[in-house]
Amino acid sequence: MYEANPAMFLLHVFFTAIHGLSWVLQVVSMQKFFDAAQRYVANEIDLFTTIIYLVSMGLAYALCQLMNGVDNCHARILNIHVGKRTNRLIHKRMGEVKAIELEDTNYLDFVNKAIKGSENVVWVCLTLLDLLFFYTIYFGFMSWYLFDLEPILGVSILAVFIPCILSKLVQAVHFKKLEEQSAPVRRETEFYERCMTDKEYFKETRLLGASEFFKGLYISSLTKLNRLVFKAQLKKNILNLILDAVTVIGYGIIIYMLFVFVMNGKISIGTFAAVLASIYRLYSFMNELISERIGWASENIGTVQNFLDFIKRSEGEPIRQQGLRPPEFDIKLHNVSFNYPMTDKKVLDNISLTIQHGETIAIVGENGSGKTTLCRLIMGLYEANEGKVTYGGIPVEHLRYDFTSAVFQRYCKYNMTLQENITISQMSKSIDDAMLLDICDKSGVTLEGKDYQEGLNTMLGRDFDGQEVSGGQWQRIAIARGLCRDNDLMILDEPTASIDPIEETRLYRDFAEICSDKTAIIVTHRLGSAKIADRIIVLKNGKIVQDGKHNQLVNREGEYKRMYESQRKWYVTQ
Repeated sequence: MYEANPAMFLLHVFFTAIHGLSWVLQVVSMQKFFDAAQRYVANEIDLFTTIIYLVSMGLAYALCQLMNGVDNCHARILNIHVGKRTNRLIHKRMGEVKAIELEDTNYLDFVNKAIKGSENVVWVCLTLLDLLFFYTIYFGFMSWYLFDLEPILGVSILAVFIPCILSKLVQAVHFKKLEEQSAPVRRETEFYERCMTDKEYFKETRLLGASEFFKGLYISSLTKLNRLVFKAQLKKNILNLILDAVTVIGYGIIIYMLFVFVMNGKISIGTFAAVLASIYRLYSFMNELISERIGWASENIGTVQNFLDFIKRSEGEPIRQQGLRPPEFDIKLHNVSFNYPMTDKKVLDNISLTIQHGETIAIVGENGSGKTTLCRLIMGLYEANEGKVTYGGIPVEHLRYDFTSAVFQRYCKYNMTLQENITISQMSKSIDDAMLLDICDKSGVTLEGKDYQEGLNTMLGRDFDGQEVSGGQWQRIAIARGLCRDNDLMILDEPTASIDPIEETRLYRDFAEICSDKTAIIVTHRLGSAKIADRIIVLKNGKIVQDGKHNQLVNREGEYKRMYESQRKWYVTQ
C-alpha cells in the first residue's frame, strides 16, 4: 500500500490515528462536562464555565463524526489507488508465467485464488492499519483510563479481549483451508455459468438444447461450493455465539463494578456517567474489531497470502536473460519429447528436425498428431521435457519473441477498430495508410462494401456498438495482423479454415511470395496448400514419419500419400 501511493498511505495513517483519538477525546470531554455540571449545581463554578465544557463535548462529538466520514471516504480512495497497483502486479506476473503452466489445472486454481486475493488485499491491510492506529489507541487509552480508576476494571477488558483474538487466529487457519477446497469448485461454477450466458457459448448451447444440462451442472457445483462455505460459516458463528456470551457477561460485570465504585465514592458521578455512556461504545468497538474486522480478515488472509505467493517470484528461480536471435539462423530440434502437465502421454516423441534459414516447411498430419504443439515448441512458448530447440545454436528459451509472427487457428477477435486489430501486433511500428492498405490487400481484407463502412476506423464487434463481420473476415484480419509484424520467422497454424478455397489458394500464393526471404512454417490439413513449401514434414502419433517434397511424398507409399488420396477423391469425378 505504501509503494502504491506513499503520501496517501501516510495521510490515511494520520486520519486513522486522529479518528481513534477523537473517540478518546469524547470520553474525556464527557467526564469533564458531567463533573462540571455537578460542580455547577453545587455552586462551585459559574454557568459560563459549564457551557464551555458543554461546547467542548459537542466539538469532540462533531470531530468524531467528521473523522469517521473522512477516514472511511479516504479508505475507499486509497483502495482505488492500491487496486491499480495490485492489478499491475497481477498483469506483470501473468506476463512472466510460462505458457505451459496455463495447461495445468492446479496452476489455474492458484491463479484464480491469487486474483480473489488481490481483491481482498486492500481491506485486509486497512484492517491491520485500523488495528494499529485506531483500535490500539482507543483500547489502550480506555484500558489505562479504567485501570487508573480501578485496576480490576482495566484487567476485565483484557480478560474479554484475549480469548476473542485467539479464536480468530483459529478461524484464519480454517478459512485458508476453505479457500484451498473452494477454488476449483468456484472455477467450475463460473465456467458453467459462462456456458449459459456468455456470447461465446450462448448460441450453440441454446441450439443444442443444452441449457438445462449446464443449469444442472451449475446448480450442482454451486451447491457443493455453498456446502463448503456453510460448514465454515457454521463453525465461525458458533465461535461468535460463544464470544457474544463472554462479551455480555463481561459487560454486565463492569457495569456492576462501576455501580459499586460510585456508591462507595471511589469514582465521581461524572466519571461514572462518562464510563457508563462509553461502555457500550467500548464493547461495540470490541465486537466490531473481533467479530467483524478481524473475523473478516481471518477469513480472507488466506486469499491474500495466495496473492502474495503469486506475485513473488519463487526464491531460487533464475531470471533468464533473453536476447535477440542471430540475423541468420537454422532452427534445430534435438531429440525433443513433450507431454502436457498432469499426463504422462507424450504428444511429441523424440523429434529431431533441422529447418534451414529462409526455408519454408509445411507440417501436416491427422488431428492429434502434435502439429500445433510442435509449433509452440519451435516458437519457445512451451519448453521441451526432453531434448532442446536451438536457433543458430542458442537455446530458444534464451531468446525473445521479437521478429516472430504467428497466425493461429484459434485467433483473437479484438473489439477495437480494424486498424487497431491489425497494428496491435507491433504498436511501436510506424505504419501509414498505404502500408496498411497493402497488408489488407495481401491478406484479403477488402475495405470496399458495407462491411467496413468507416474503412480502417471501423469499430469491430458488437460489444461496443461496432460492426460484426463473418468468421472468414475475422480470419483475414488475423492474417493481416501477422503480416503487419516485422518478422524473419512466420508461422501459419491452420489460419484458413473459414476461408473459401479460391481465396485460400490466392492467400497461400501471396504468402509464398511474402516469405521468400524468411523462415516460414505452415500447419495445414489441406495438402494442396502444402505444395508451396520447400519441404513437408509428416507427423503421426507425435513422431516424424516422412520428410520430403510434395512430388516425392505423393509418389511414395506412406502416410502422406494416404492422406492425399483421401482428400483427392472428394474432388475427382468418377
